[in-house]
Amino acid sequence: GAMAGEHHDNAIMENCYAIGTLEFVTSHAQTNALAGECAGGHFINCYTTLPQLSCSYPMGGDQTNSYEGVTAEQAATGEIAYKLGDDFYQTIGTDTYPVLSNTSLPVFFVGEYGYATLFDTTTGYTLLGDVDANVATLNNAGWLTLTSIGKAVPAGTPVVLKGTYFNKQAKNLAAINIANDLKGTDAETVADGTMYVLAKPEGKEVGFYLAKAGTTIAAGKAYYQPTSNQGVKAFYFSADDATGIENLNNQNTLNTPIYNLAGQRLQKMQKGINIVGGKKVLF
Repeated sequence: GAMAGEHHDNAIMENCYAIGTLEFVTSHAQTNALAGECAGGHFINCYTTLPQLSCSYPMGGDQTNSYEGVTAEQAATGEIAYKLGDDFYQTIGTDTYPVLSNTSLPVFFVGEYGYATLFDTTTGYTLLGDVDANVATLNNAGWLTLTSIGKAVPAGTPVVLKGTYFNKQAKNLAAINIANDLKGTDAETVADGTMYVLAKPEGKEVGFYLAKAGTTIAAGKAYYQPTSNQGVKAFYFSADDATGIENLNNQNTLNTPIYNLAGQRLQKMQKGINIVGGKKVLF
């Protein structure tokens, strides 16, 4: 095995990964990715790019917590470094696999729904990985539109991140001249009933939802605070990265024509997909 010849007697192998090559000896049935012989040992949060993902000679013990096979391409994204925990680092694009040296960068995860907010006043930074930063503006039709600024984020710029795994590489960056209706907080902030925070309520789309007064907004996060919410309870993302509005009274308070997918004009938004201001809105 890549990590051990024998792994049993309730031994635990945790937060580990194995890469490279392993020579399989056909005459020896116990050649496997992490351990040659598994007789009662436990694997927890372990990964490997090697073949043969189960012990060929199990002799009891808990085999339900085994190890996971991954590809080299998957390891290069930073996913495995993040899953392995705080002791592992990986500068995405430089390190092919996770490393134990903090001369490389920690890996962060945007979240399972692909969106997160970020606000940093201490330094500008460059994003490494598949993540882009976006600012947001409210247009005349009542849509909060995301505009990508790429991977370079000047200090003090509240943004919405899109993607999966990323590094923050500190860098001095000049401020950019671009409209942005997002606000940020560098300390815990108590919502006053007019602030919208990024969320994914059960059964709803990802978007900015009205935070109940008294709710704590975490430091380092961005939020949206319109000059007047007019009973709007959420600004949420549609497939084309614009956001629509969902009103408490289900009325068209912006006097914008509403249509269904068949092109028929509606008096108010109906359950399902609506066309408001030329954009798709899920209600």
